Amino acid sequence: MNTKSLTITNVILIIAVIILFVMQFSGSKTINKEVEQPKEVVELDSAVVDEPESLGSFNVAFVNSDTVTKYSDYNVDVSSFLKTEQASAEYRLKKMRKDLEKDVEYFKVNQAVMSQGEAQRRYNEMAEKEQALVLEQQKISERYVSKENKAMMEYVYGTNEFMQKIGQELGYDYILSYRVGGSMLYANPGLDITDKVIELLNAEYKKSKETEQPSVEK
Repeated sequence: MNTKSLTITNVILIIAVIILFVMQFSGSKTINKEVEQPKEVVELDSAVVDEPESLGSFNVAFVNSDTVTKYSDYNVDVSSFLKTEQASAEYRLKKMRKDLEKDVEYFKVNQAVMSQGEAQRRYNEMAEKEQALVLEQQKISERYVSKENKAMMEYVYGTNEFMQKIGQELGYDYILSYRVGGSMLYANPGLDITDKVIELLNAEYKKSKETEQPSVEK
């Protein structure tokens, strides 16, 4: 083998070594990129994390609100008061209408024999009475609505106050309200304390009537 051949062979070997070295270096970089480094796992201190407090069991019952309203002495008194107010208002309006109707009838019968001045005077009186009747109807309606709202609010708040005492007395955490068509679709009949609540509500209301004057304005 001559010197020229050896030289060529050496050059080829050197190139081959360089190629292998480059391939090895590139392969190592690719592998390093593809291999994910393990993420650090942070352990929480059990003393820092608060566990939810156990609330235990609840003592729950329900009442039929329609039945309570029907047999509540408080509601009976409120309804009776409002009916009396309505009847009184209707009586006043009825009397005013009768007076006006009498004047109109008299005017129709006697208009032909009245002087122009008397006819005009009676006509003006009837117009004033008619206007007074309309105004009185509006006033009565507004007063009745105001008294009705006040009476119902007092009933709602009064009943709620009684229920706070009754709930504690009976040892319940919650007393729910059930009615047909309401948000509570089903209630276990064994949890129904409607009769007991009505009895206690009426007793509390009777006690309050003995110590306090009615707050609804007559």
